[in-house]
Amino acid sequence: MRWFYGLVAVVVLAWGGLVLVEWAYRPGPNYTAIEPGLYLGGYVAAPPPGTRAVLNLCETEDAYRVESSKWEPIADAAPAPGLDWLREQVAWIDGQRRDGRVVYVRCRNGVSRSAMVAAAYLMWRDGLPAEEALERLRMRRPIVRPNRAFRDLLAAWEREE
Repeated sequence: MRWFYGLVAVVVLAWGGLVLVEWAYRPGPNYTAIEPGLYLGGYVAAPPPGTRAVLNLCETEDAYRVESSKWEPIADAAPAPGLDWLREQVAWIDGQRRDGRVVYVRCRNGVSRSAMVAAAYLMWRDGLPAEEALERLRMRRPIVRPNRAFRDLLAAWEREE
């Protein structure tokens, strides 16, 4: 009978170990705080805590509601939107932040579309070149990787601003 209790103990310990490993490696939320008041990310069931403004660049509308929402769907492919479109998104983010709202800029995965707009905002606000703005985003969200058309738009934005 002792062997049975020993076997049960081994099974329970192994199961507990698997639960701990699964818990340790579960993915976190699909968003990242870039700085206080500004989040960047992808699809989520609910926005980051305290979010009062969402700029959604994805093809699908958000199921949740916040105080201020803007849905500007664009494809994650060429052609990129124009400078006037980008200027409008940057102005919207700036206006929301000036009004004291926490802003969440999102697309499907928080890699390309939202990163392009967030980088343009940092470039405009802080006078940064495109690569420096992208690097600042990558320091907080390493998966940031705007597609070629969006990098070209950021280069044009850099020349314009």
